[in-house]
Amino acid sequence: MAVNVAVIGVGDFGVKHVKLLKENINANLLTVCRRNREKAREIANEFDVPKWSTDALEVLRDPGIDAVVIATAEDTHYKFTKEAVLNGKHVLLEKPVCLDPDVGQQLVDLVKTNDRIVLPGHILRYDASYSEVKNLIESGEVGEILSIKVKRNVPQERFSLHSRTHPVFMALAHDIDIIVWLTCGQFPKKVYAVEKKSHHSYDNPDIFFGLMEMGNGVLCQMETQWTLPDEYGCYLDVELEVMTTGGHIKLQYPGNNLTVMNKSRLSRFDVTLWPEVHGATRGALANQTDSFLKLAEGLEKKRQVVTVEEAVKGIKIGHLLIQSASEQREIRVDF
Repeated sequence: MAVNVAVIGVGDFGVKHVKLLKENINANLLTVCRRNREKAREIANEFDVPKWSTDALEVLRDPGIDAVVIATAEDTHYKFTKEAVLNGKHVLLEKPVCLDPDVGQQLVDLVKTNDRIVLPGHILRYDASYSEVKNLIESGEVGEILSIKVKRNVPQERFSLHSRTHPVFMALAHDIDIIVWLTCGQFPKKVYAVEKKSHHSYDNPDIFFGLMEMGNGVLCQMETQWTLPDEYGCYLDVELEVMTTGGHIKLQYPGNNLTVMNKSRLSRFDVTLWPEVHGATRGALANQTDSFLKLAEGLEKKRQVVTVEEAVKGIKIGHLLIQSASEQREIRVDF
């Protein structure tokens, strides 16, 4: 039986959720919601969604909806998630799940005291490559982790769209989550970070580097720079490197399997996160959607791939990194 779903927040990324849900036979997409009336109506018409709304609370209180995707601005996440859960709905909550650790704890408490699913939108855990890295480490084949190095660099043109949020939460949130995942929930005992603004018209830095020593001694190095030349044609330039007692693991995105040079501009295409195959969306985002719908139906009996508690742990780590960069000093964490 299909799950009745609504999408709250149908901006660029919310529309990806709309498309995926329309393609999934286990979903019955009933409503899309956006503050802009014309955009909400336009998206509903484009994807043949029966209803549209500009009132998120009205949608969240609709008894005919079983589950919602919340893809709105970060400062609305807790309010909308609480309203959804208290009205009996399961939630796929886009990252970052919050920006304030105290609000994060409220979110954790909300989940603990209710029986609804709240699935954080950390899609890298659903990516085949990252999942294989996790499997290799869990199997013990490559030994114990010694260090983790992550890079997530972004074209300049995208910074103006996302500069409202610190890049630790907008970009590195994915990689911090992967570090938490690969180290089985470890929290850092030492943190040091530096940041730089190359565009002084924005409040947040566009270059950020961080170092962490996790509770189990694993050393981590992080980089995000929103300064890639737009001409590279990259949505992202990403690397994960894991040194272990048995060897070395390296992941790159995008890979070199598909590049196109056209009119003096190089393009590298996504074949992992949300590629289209014969008109249908596949990849990590589709895997996440499938998992969420099965959880909402009660068909997925195993533990969630990512929990709210883990996502909030990533927010707390992000705050330590930002504090270190701001105060220009190492932060030591007392356990």
